[in-house]
Amino acid sequence: MPFIFDYCPRINWIGLAMLRTLLDLKMIVFDLDGVLVDIDSSWQKIHETLGVNNDENFQKHLRGQIDFKEFMRSDILLWGNINITCIMNILAKAPYMKGAKETLIALHEAGYKSAIISSGISILADRVKNELEIDYSFANKLLHDPSGVLTGEGEEVVGLFNKDKILHRLVLREGITTQQCVVLGDSQFDAALFKDAGLSIAFNAKDEVVKDAADLIIDGKDLTKILPWLVNDGESSMVEMSFNYDDEKEAEALVEAISPDNRKFSSEVIIKTVRENNMALTRIYCIKGIETLLATLDDILRCSDVADEVINITKLVHKS
Repeated sequence: MPFIFDYCPRINWIGLAMLRTLLDLKMIVFDLDGVLVDIDSSWQKIHETLGVNNDENFQKHLRGQIDFKEFMRSDILLWGNINITCIMNILAKAPYMKGAKETLIALHEAGYKSAIISSGISILADRVKNELEIDYSFANKLLHDPSGVLTGEGEEVVGLFNKDKILHRLVLREGITTQQCVVLGDSQFDAALFKDAGLSIAFNAKDEVVKDAADLIIDGKDLTKILPWLVNDGESSMVEMSFNYDDEKEAEALVEAISPDNRKFSSEVIIKTVRENNMALTRIYCIKGIETLLATLDDILRCSDVADEVINITKLVHKS
């Protein structure tokens, strides 16, 4: 039963409960490269091994000058008349992220289902799926002739910019919602996945875009760091609240007052504050016990009081 805080007319409390109980989390969705395996890109891994470079076409794709299928084709053609077994041998050398195996075991024992959604190559994604006993894997396929020689074409399954569509199809198949999913990613291309997730985690993030979009930020290359947030140990908890204001500018003032502290306690507490119309919405995740969470709440309320004083003074100045 969630703990409900004392009533305050300016604040709507959703309550406090164990993280997984409150969010009803059922599935963990992983990006592949940089999250489950310790390489930046499966495409780039092959480029580096074969001594080729496709940065120019990558930039063209980012600018919208070529679509993802054409970008894949430009990658594959650089490899020449190579056999699929050579690609398999290259990707077989991609190392797991530290703690990947232990993390998947713990998550499965806790009852989570799991999936990979990657714009990388299915050869690697399927290998990881099988070895870590992950339930689903979505990644792009390399096409080859009967003898195994690449045709120069690929089958687009997951583009850089449509990962969220794959997630929506997956939850429909599972009979759950995106709000029941935890999503882990490391780059701006995972940010779209974060929007509808119940809990989003920027793991060993490559850019600020994915950090800004995430609920939680996990630094370093050790996947076991996510476990305290996901496996119920009696210590992890979450509270959600909204601050109501007269207009959007006032709500934004509170967001700015709280946001500088969002990453202050990244090892034990994460604060995520955003504005929706004239409300400032704050969600606090804590893995250090109820005392730490309540102390953090006290800090936030102090910040909100200061913001209110500034807002009221500003109103008086404008009236005068």
